[in-house]
Amino acid sequence: MDKMKIEKNFYTVSELAEVLGISRISVFKRVRQGSINGQKLGRNFIILKKDIDIKKLFKIIKTNKEMPS
Repeated sequence: MDKMKIEKNFYTVSELAEVLGISRISVFKRVRQGSINGQKLGRNFIILKKDIDIKKLFKIIKTNKEMPS
């Protein structure tokens, strides 16, 4: 019997943080600021894959890390 692989169409905050190489708190801040479009699901947030451009987020985060605080 073949096992079906089900792909989900969203990231959790933790998953997106890992993909981007930043902390969960940083993802939460960006969701709150609106630079990442997150959807509240119960007590948690999810980020729909169709709502984000990973390459664009990498550029934004890289630029922010290089800028002095």
